[in-house]
Amino acid sequence: MKGLVVFYSMYGHVHAMAEAVAEAMRRVCGAEVVLRRVPETVPAEILKKSGAYEL
Repeated sequence: MKGLVVFYSMYGHVHAMAEAVAEAMRRVCGAEVVLRRVPETVPAEILKKSGAYEL
């Protein structure tokens, strides 16, 4: 089985949840899981001012 976890995370919290979902899918289903982050649309200078998480 293959799985895809698509996520958006500005501060890293949702990224951590996506990793947990992927790990659960691997353990329970034995699935091959791919994580894909939705591209950022907020300008870099705004991200820097907000202290946003960068992968």
